[in-house]
Amino acid sequence: MKKILLIGCIIFFVLCAPKKTTVETEGLEEVIVFGEEEGYVIEEPVYPEEEVTEPEEIAVVPPPIEEEPMPVIEEPVSVIEEPSVPPPVEEAPPPVIEEPYVPPAPPPALTPSPLRVFGFRIQIFASSTEKNANRVASDASSVLTERVYVDYVAPYYKVRVGDCLTYEDAETLKNRMLRQGYHGAFIVETMVTP
Repeated sequence: MKKILLIGCIIFFVLCAPKKTTVETEGLEEVIVFGEEEGYVIEEPVYPEEEVTEPEEIAVVPPPIEEEPMPVIEEPVSVIEEPSVPPPVEEAPPPVIEEPYVPPAPPPALTPSPLRVFGFRIQIFASSTEKNANRVASDASSVLTERVYVDYVAPYYKVRVGDCLTYEDAETLKNRMLRQGYHGAFIVETMVTP
């Protein structure tokens, strides 16, 4: 059944395809027309190309305009005497004193922000409220010599201690936190300020 349908489609497309018609026009060029029957083809003659020359330009000059002479009006000339002023005396320009070149002062040195590198801190507490986290952080900073940080990592405020560059240093600090009563203290890898 599929083969019959396929053959039918092919025959349909072949019969419906536009017909190709070739028309010779005076032997100069060949024109191919698709989809039209030969009886309906209109032949247009193709003429050989002629050399086209541009027409000559003729300069058009307007005739000269005749002008009448202007009447001369004589006015009495009055002489006004101006007081004589001596010509201005040129003054010598003041001497130019060149100041020695002083390079501009360098801009003030910017204090670099603290260097932050990957390291480890010990997390001792986490709370959903900033108030509780700040309370635990202030208690810890009064007991510990290390710096105490409160970081917000959604959805918790986390209290973290220390700036350890190596995992071994962080392990030592974690054991000390456990001995001081911060049960559940653990090591966190984060950016630290050495």
